[in-house]
Amino acid sequence: MRMTLVCVGAMCAVVAGGAIADEGDDNGRDESLRERTGGLLTAESFQPYADEAEVYGSGPYPSIYIRGAAALVFPFDTEVETTSFGNDLELNSKIGVGYNVGAGIRLGPGPNPADPGVGYRFEGEFAQRFYDTDDLINDDGDSVQDIDGNIEVTMIMGNILFDVCNEGYRGYLGFGAGVAMVDAEIDGTSDSDTSFALQIPVGVEIRVIDNVWIDVGTRWVYIPGLEFQTDIEEMSILTADVHVGLVVEF
Repeated sequence: MRMTLVCVGAMCAVVAGGAIADEGDDNGRDESLRERTGGLLTAESFQPYADEAEVYGSGPYPSIYIRGAAALVFPFDTEVETTSFGNDLELNSKIGVGYNVGAGIRLGPGPNPADPGVGYRFEGEFAQRFYDTDDLINDDGDSVQDIDGNIEVTMIMGNILFDVCNEGYRGYLGFGAGVAMVDAEIDGTSDSDTSFALQIPVGVEIRVIDNVWIDVGTRWVYIPGLEFQTDIEEMSILTADVHVGLVVEF
């Protein structure tokens, strides 16, 4: 019996000593790894990222944003039908001004709006454009008749945009559809009409601070099939805006 107790005691001492030695070796390996990598490859160094993953989960990450911009409006010559000056003519217009405001939701690749990757946006937009008309021109570009007129376009649009972000910059391209209310005054006679509208927004955003961006871009707008009870009976509108504005994300 005494011999058995002695053997058991010796075995316990060996096991305990081995466990202590293993723990010492592990601590030594952790300390050595920490020294060689500056603390980057230890379990403790990965804990903040694990905690963040538990908080955010996997993407995409939604954020709400608002935006606004002032624009120069460049009208393109469009074919018109008239009663007084004949057909096969184009309406020549001056450069105008406008603005657009919007709000929407962005689905980004990371929790920070500036995280690199591809994002998706769904937004509603309200915009107005104002410009004057000069004259009617023929196919050769010669003036046929002076026109004293002005055009006011009010649009309500729904847009889908895709953007690519690399932290400091974010380029975007999209498509929009909606409704346009157009007021036209031609040689003292006013009328209005409503039609559907299409647009293609293109631009780049430059990061100012974490959630604020400067927006520089253009919007190509097309509004077909407008009819008026003026000297110009039918027309379509094709414009390109160049705008500068701000985007704020929440």
